[in-house]
Amino acid sequence: MNRTARWSISALAVLALGTGLTACGDDDENDEALATYCDKTAEIETIGEPDIDFQNASEEEIREGLKAFGRDELLPIADQIVANAPEEVEDDIDVLYNATKEIAETGNPEIFESEKVEAASDRLHAHDVDACDWKQIDVTAKDYAFEGIDAELEAGITSFEFTNEGKESHELVLLRKNEGVAETFDQLLELPEDQARSKVTSVGGTGGDPGDDEYLLADLEPGEYIAICFISVGTTGEDHEGDGPPHFTKGMKHEFTVS
Repeated sequence: MNRTARWSISALAVLALGTGLTACGDDDENDEALATYCDKTAEIETIGEPDIDFQNASEEEIREGLKAFGRDELLPIADQIVANAPEEVEDDIDVLYNATKEIAETGNPEIFESEKVEAASDRLHAHDVDACDWKQIDVTAKDYAFEGIDAELEAGITSFEFTNEGKESHELVLLRKNEGVAETFDQLLELPEDQARSKVTSVGGTGGDPGDDEYLLADLEPGEYIAICFISVGTTGEDHEGDGPPHFTKGMKHEFTVS
């Protein structure tokens, strides 16, 4: 289970929101609109990765795949967010919706790397965690361990607020053991990658370089989980990838149960 282009692809789902005017009506209608907004925002942030073989596909195939993902998967959900968005986040949603339309039209993910889009995303996330009453867990990554994740968590939408206080780059990848799998996570990590992947479900991932703050929104279902970092020892950024073993071999993994 190697590190992939997970961060950039997760960003597509995280940033793909909508724009529009606030729904009108009485308090009940406003409450219903907010509930729908929260549900659809959580859905689009946890939608997962597009079905693209990034390692073997050509640049044109990747662009076409991203266009289809934006058009067929992200925008239909975004349209429902549009119709129910709170007025106070209208401007930021407009920024992200336009970026999502661009990915659907061009397949070029570089739009999501702009400071304007990143700032809008950060502000929206801060709003959504509070307005949608999602559970929040502060996770600190160090060399080489996670701090802040309890051994038992409650099911439901949960925002893992990730801070890298280490001297190396770190990622937070959440995996859930599939039903009926008897092996321990340590045993699974000894298997060939394709066998291990068939026995777990990826719940999502985030990460960053030293000093970075990121987040991962996850819809936690009951089961056995592991938080793990696959980055190689010695990595301190995209321009300096280490040649050491994965961080989890140094102890950067944490098992927990969701009920």
